[in-house]
Amino acid sequence: MELLTGLGKAIVAADPDKIRLDMTVKNILSYKPLLARIFKEVVSECRDMKYDEIETCIEGDVLVGKMYIDSGITNAGERIEGLNTEAYLNGEGLDRYDIRTYLRLPGRSDSEFIKLIINLEAQNEDKPGYDLPLRALFYCCRMISAQQGVEFSTNSDDPVKYGNIKKVYSIWICTEAAQTRANSIEIYDIDRKFLYGNNTDNPRYDILNATIIYISEKHDSANTENEMICLLTDLFDECINGADKVRKLKSDYGLNMTREVENEVTNY
Repeated sequence: MELLTGLGKAIVAADPDKIRLDMTVKNILSYKPLLARIFKEVVSECRDMKYDEIETCIEGDVLVGKMYIDSGITNAGERIEGLNTEAYLNGEGLDRYDIRTYLRLPGRSDSEFIKLIINLEAQNEDKPGYDLPLRALFYCCRMISAQQGVEFSTNSDDPVKYGNIKKVYSIWICTEAAQTRANSIEIYDIDRKFLYGNNTDNPRYDILNATIIYISEKHDSANTENEMICLLTDLFDECINGADKVRKLKSDYGLNMTREVENEVTNY
């Protein structure tokens, strides 16, 4: 017999009118099959990977609303892989990431791997009174500074020091974007330019990426061929009930929404 997967159950259980509510969005987006779709589209290191390969690279627990945005003061000795860290941001109280996880991707050899730290945020308003890219970049900077004493050190006897900084992604999904921005994905990262002259050095500087995904507030994805945008548009469409969403995500996008289980028959 077939049963719904955890993602399928979460979607069916969600009231369509409340699909964009904070914890509902976080819980649904935290499922690895859905994260794999998003990561393949916007994480450049995953572009040539299959969905199931990306899922297996999502290491440890996907933290939902548990990891604090760290100031770089209280993080020493704490592990990135799941322990909470706290910080008060300019007297504003504690702030938390929506979803935080990391990817352990294959490197150039069997003994090497690439670690990426990823934060995923859901946002209803695409114009919340400030420029959203600035907040996304701020989150990137926090994730980098919080690595000191965890992923890298500045000790004089450390031959690598800053070289161990792990690349970070802050991915923001705006579920109620105005039509002028709808059905688009924008990326903010670091680029290298020469003000004068040039050289052949190849320093490592690609350590942060802020990505904003704008989903139409009218649930209109007709003018885009991007499959991930279409998937998210259907997922957050308040006019589609949970059961129909499960069928649509399975048939249109190939998401595994059910699993086979054996019938257990007990004879007395």
